[in-house]
Amino acid sequence: MEKEKREDDLVVDGYRFATIADAETARMEVKKVENLEQRLDYRRPQNVLLVYDRALDNRVFLTPVGLSYLHKMQNEMRRWGVPAEKIRPVPLHGTYSNKTARNRTIRESVAKRHPEYQGRFVTSVLVNVVLVLLIAAMIAIAWDSDSPNIINYRQAVVNEYSEWEQELSEREQKLREEKRKWEEKQRQEQ
Repeated sequence: MEKEKREDDLVVDGYRFATIADAETARMEVKKVENLEQRLDYRRPQNVLLVYDRALDNRVFLTPVGLSYLHKMQNEMRRWGVPAEKIRPVPLHGTYSNKTARNRTIRESVAKRHPEYQGRFVTSVLVNVVLVLLIAAMIAIAWDSDSPNIINYRQAVVNEYSEWEQELSEREQKLREEKRKWEEKQRQEQ
């Protein structure tokens, strides 16, 4: 029963979606279409054209449900005499072939649509390389540094305490020698 429920959740207006989120988006688009159908008068083609253009500009419809409604709007506008050159085509924001990497015309089409991304990609790679080199330099400097840091703090503290211990041992040794000399001097005076 649960599998049937899930299958029903994915189907909207004759389309089976891959995810529940896409199906929910399509359900919202069905409500938008119903709302527009109640308010839109196709006998006023200039108003329909205005709504159509705003829907395209704001990407109101993303799923096949909404896109088919936009296609219906195109047909109605043609029927009511709107010139074909005024009716913009419905943009599809996805590719439908998994061979895009090998297909030269698709690559060129994508490159023509987004030429600014090519330069940004190269710039991004160069900036990342520079940042990696700077981080490596900072680690090398920190590693060789005499002052304690997050990398060598344990060794620095151990070295400092061992220096103090050695210094104290030397002072103790001198004090013992001085005491021994003083005791010897005291014995000789007696």
